[in-house]
Amino acid sequence: MNENEPASEQAPVDEPEAPSELNEAWQFQLWSKLILLIVLVGYGIALVVANSAKVKISFLFASINVSKIWLILLCLVLGLLSGVLLSQVYRHRKVKQAQLEQRAEQADKS
Repeated sequence: MNENEPASEQAPVDEPEAPSELNEAWQFQLWSKLILLIVLVGYGIALVVANSAKVKISFLFASINVSKIWLILLCLVLGLLSGVLLSQVYRHRKVKQAQLEQRAEQADKS
């Protein structure tokens, strides 16, 4: 730096304020997640207890007796899997349609 040039003034750097004791003591996100987790676990336990009775499931050539909760969980898993598979089929169909449209545009240009 040249002695003839004026020294450039730097703006004071704002230091982040130290977290207050209240913020350290009360962590809203932590407690809200913990309460949500406890509610979900309680709901899951209540669901299992309320649906522990046996039900008869009849297939074409056989039948089985299972707890309602296993039937509910089986339906949940089948629903999730079918939803994922259907979304993949839809996505694949859209990609294929877009490719066909691009080919048609390229054929029109040439």
